[in-house]
Amino acid sequence: MNIDDEEILNESTNILNNDITSTVDTDFYLAYKKLPNKTAVTIRLFERNDYYTCHGDDALFIARELLHSTNALKYWKTSDGNKPLETIYVSNKQFENILRKLLLIKQYRVEIWKKTQKLSNDWTLAYHGSPGNLTQFEDILFSSSSTSQESSGVLSCKLAIENGVTMLGLALIDVHTLTIKLCEVTVSNHYSNLETILVQLGPKECLLPTFTSTEDNYLQLKTVIEKSGVLVTERPKADFSSKDIKQDLCRLLIKNKDEENDKFEMKIGVMPEMQMEHAKCALSAAIKFLQLLADKNQLNRFHLKTHQPDLYMRLDTAAMIALNIFPDSRQRPNYSANAKSSSVYGLLNNCRTAQGQRLLMQWLKQPLTDIAKINERLDIVNAFVNDTSIRNFISQDFLGRVPDFERLVRKFIRKKANLEDCYKIYVAVNKMPKLIEYINEYNGSNKDVLIHLIIQPIQEMIDIFSKYIEMIETTMDLDRIGHHEYIIKPDYDKDLKKCREKQDELESKMHDDLSSIRDKLSSYLSSTPSRSSISKKNGNETNREPIRLVYDPKQGGWLYRINRKESATLQKQLPNIIIKVTKKEGIFFQTSRLNDLNTKYSMLNATYNETSKELIDEVLNIASSYCDSLSQLAE
Repeated sequence: MNIDDEEILNESTNILNNDITSTVDTDFYLAYKKLPNKTAVTIRLFERNDYYTCHGDDALFIARELLHSTNALKYWKTSDGNKPLETIYVSNKQFENILRKLLLIKQYRVEIWKKTQKLSNDWTLAYHGSPGNLTQFEDILFSSSSTSQESSGVLSCKLAIENGVTMLGLALIDVHTLTIKLCEVTVSNHYSNLETILVQLGPKECLLPTFTSTEDNYLQLKTVIEKSGVLVTERPKADFSSKDIKQDLCRLLIKNKDEENDKFEMKIGVMPEMQMEHAKCALSAAIKFLQLLADKNQLNRFHLKTHQPDLYMRLDTAAMIALNIFPDSRQRPNYSANAKSSSVYGLLNNCRTAQGQRLLMQWLKQPLTDIAKINERLDIVNAFVNDTSIRNFISQDFLGRVPDFERLVRKFIRKKANLEDCYKIYVAVNKMPKLIEYINEYNGSNKDVLIHLIIQPIQEMIDIFSKYIEMIETTMDLDRIGHHEYIIKPDYDKDLKKCREKQDELESKMHDDLSSIRDKLSSYLSSTPSRSSISKKNGNETNREPIRLVYDPKQGGWLYRINRKESATLQKQLPNIIIKVTKKEGIFFQTSRLNDLNTKYSMLNATYNETSKELIDEVLNIASSYCDSLSQLAE
């Protein structure tokens, strides 16, 4: 059992032992028994303000499969004399961990039920998610950069018979890369073509029309899909109709700003993908499943492509497992440290960015067969291998400043982005001219390939983002970035200026308090700095002050930081301090004086942000107009 599992188990046990009765709430039990039937791969949780509950077989599954212990289980006595109802209590922190395991690892569906009103006993389905449809849980699942970087996609399939030949129409929608891929293939009785496509596209979930036990073709199709480790979801047959697909695509696909609707509709009508009748039917079902048209932020965002399986080497699930391409049996990449040498992916994965990891996955699932394209890739690799300066700059300096553009695009589309996200884009784009400068100095035999595939596309992006760079430098207070404050410049408003002046006065008083603390502790502190207090700058090691004033918005604002080895001295000489958190880099604490000053500073900060809200919204709105270009950067 790992540390996370132990922590979750302890939390469940603590909740269990605190004010929980052993008798079921009769009203809830009656409502629970009336809920619609569900499949075994769907887990239901019930939201109860500060925690969640899970019952019956679902509670047993979480205890045995996720927590690996039944100690957290509680058995509620039922009012009808039936066997006790298995129950497990889930805190908010546990909920996030369990949700990740269910959706991203176990590939299960999740339903969250909550009361319609506080005093009512009517429960309604508030949120639901599945491996191919994570939209309602994105903020939880991807709040950490360490979470699986793999894109999520849902594949829809429709079988048809044409002139005695079985045709399979396929449509993949990936809301993270904003792509729609269509494909039609003829299939044999063994569906080997489908296995190859499942490996190449790597969907998390597959949609099939509802079918009966007598429809052998769909039964066999379902078996092949499940054998590949993909969750199968049945949808109404009426959803697999291409009647309105042209109008739907007019609302979903990207169009030029000045393009007239009639011309855009005409352009879509002559696309080669529109000739794939069965794939269009499958696409219609996928659009309805993901409810893309119901979210106005998703409209006119997607790219339509044709997937051509013959461009890549044919690999089925058995081959992927035999070759040990990915760490686990479901062929899902494992990001844990002990998986590094357990697969081809683990050995090759030295990627510095999330999009690099996704590209490596794609290349392993889609090995090229065209010798010219293979040599083109090898030429780029050869150039980087032979030129140490380019390679070091890219790996050590440039890539470390490149954010996950794909995730940022999703944040902008869902109106969840902030000024910090805008700044991340600014930093990455600002580094690109230096990258071009390094590559231009390369004089090897492969320079033409570098110019065509790297320099020219990046130069185009620099030109596109030139106005963006200017906007960020004009509007954001870049001097405050060092304090982890992402704010608008005070020059834009006299009220902002007054607010900034008051904050500067408070900062000055904080530094006075810091000097006083240093004077009190100077004779008691160790003269040898700890490893965490040593920083490297320009290749030289420089000692930091043993006590520093730092700003950390996640910990509530301004704090003092001191080396951890000075803990005993700190608490002996300053017994009335407030220790906020202890980390590897030191102890973070406040004196009563700093606490008062920080409270005033935070109030001014709230006023500052409220005053500049209109301008912040304008900056974010302009930044969101670059989403299409950001998607190109991610590629």
